[in-house]
Amino acid sequence: MKFYSNKLIVFFGCCFAWMSCNKLVEIPQSKNQIENTDVFRDSTLATSALLGAYFTMGTTVYGGIHKNLNIYADEYNYTASTGPIVEFNKSQLGSGNSTNSSLWNGLYLVIYQCNSLMEGLEHSTGVKIPVKEKLIAEAKFLRAYANFYLVNLYEHVPLILTTEVNGNARAAQVPESQVYEQIEKDLLDASAILKNQYAGTGKVRANKQAADALLARAFLFERKWTQAVAKASEIINSNQYTPLPKPEDVFLANSKETILQFWAVNGFVSDATQFIPVSATVQPTYTISTALAASFENTDSRKSKWITSNNVTVGGITTPYSYPSKYKNRTANTTKAEYVMALRLSEQLLIRAEAFAQLKDVPAAIADLNIIRMRGGLLPLSNTLSEQECLDAITKERRIEFFGEWGHRFFDLKRTGQLDAVMEPLKTTWKTSAKVLPIPNSEIAYNSNLKQNEDY
Repeated sequence: MKFYSNKLIVFFGCCFAWMSCNKLVEIPQSKNQIENTDVFRDSTLATSALLGAYFTMGTTVYGGIHKNLNIYADEYNYTASTGPIVEFNKSQLGSGNSTNSSLWNGLYLVIYQCNSLMEGLEHSTGVKIPVKEKLIAEAKFLRAYANFYLVNLYEHVPLILTTEVNGNARAAQVPESQVYEQIEKDLLDASAILKNQYAGTGKVRANKQAADALLARAFLFERKWTQAVAKASEIINSNQYTPLPKPEDVFLANSKETILQFWAVNGFVSDATQFIPVSATVQPTYTISTALAASFENTDSRKSKWITSNNVTVGGITTPYSYPSKYKNRTANTTKAEYVMALRLSEQLLIRAEAFAQLKDVPAAIADLNIIRMRGGLLPLSNTLSEQECLDAITKERRIEFFGEWGHRFFDLKRTGQLDAVMEPLKTTWKTSAKVLPIPNSEIAYNSNLKQNEDY
């Protein structure tokens, strides 16, 4: 992946300049940024600009979502007692929380990078039309990816489609439905241009299947069951990502079921560094919740491959701890590299299973569900389950399969109306309004058209 890292370096100056801005909705031209006419004078530099957006998503955005939403919901516990992460552990964020602000800024940074790329390519004469179309399609995919997380984390957000400074600085929030309309449009546009083949080495840039996979997820969240079945089926029936690999191989770079991963420098993801203790005698900072551990069946091989347990003795008292270990590499590893998993076939199977169940085709739903269960070494479920029993089984399977990944559990509880029922018994600080995160107060102070979410 040397090619990838070299390309990224060209665009890092832009990324760092953008990230230093406090208001990501308005990002003025900086002396440290490369002028659009320079960036888009040829396909090599334009591709570097696109890779900068991928890198932001796989580092800044992923770093703000993965562990924080896990402790915000009921997946992990946080053993430290200070810092902004404690507010996530209590599900009680202040509007000035710096981690939340970084997440908001990171998502809008990706959108700015994508908008800048698309605008620059429109006026470029040095990039051939087929290359230009493909880069724009990938930018639309990434913009949709960022908007998906913005609308599900904050609900009513500004919809930024240009780099125009004055208008963006005063942009008001729009309804969720309008954001989803744009997500669908961007993904349909991307899918129409992109091919099944991946660009470059590995699966670290969006192809047609990646656009379709995110679109299937959007359809699920919008309760568009028929469309979700159709789009997920296109991916599943392509046989491009089957058979499912063993649990221990899922998160390796370019694993069979990977639809899209975000490239990680030197083949290791920050998860392992943050989750896996330096030795078996050190207390983990993030531990698996009792409820999550109990949700696994005894013979489920995913538990032994994705969760590690140690007994830690402090002051003569020995305490058992379990911590997440989907990613294993704490340091550089080019032999068994790991990249940030973004989209994979298991999600498409469970999207289709849930949509089938909602359409009252329980046998079809169970068939998809059992493919996931068999990968874990579990016995198949009976197709005589009731519709509600089937939906409950899918909820449980999603909890197990996607724990620790991109906030799936939090979003699933929220979209299925189970969030309060699950969280209230676990956290005395829980409020119904915690279903959305606060708009950073620095953004509201800067833009009077932004309205704070309830109770913040």
